[in-house]
Amino acid sequence: MKFIEDPRIKIARKTFALSWIYFTIYLLVIMGCSYFLGIKPYLMGLPRWVAIGNILVPIVFILALVFVIEKFIPDVPLTDDEDSENKE
Repeated sequence: MKFIEDPRIKIARKTFALSWIYFTIYLLVIMGCSYFLGIKPYLMGLPRWVAIGNILVPIVFILALVFVIEKFIPDVPLTDDEDSENKE
């Protein structure tokens, strides 16, 4: 008997890899902002690395995440339609 992989598993693996890549890039940007930006006041008396790394970068990444979800992650049904058709 030959094993046929569910196409939803392939999409889930692609989504998992994409999410880890996205998180790694986000983490590197946050760490880069924390390390390379100075401590001079920038926004409302906050240090520059706090203002950019903890306020501006997450806003940019949230907007980028919406774009990534809309373009690269398909909508996958969670129910198996073939099984429900066979039972009726």
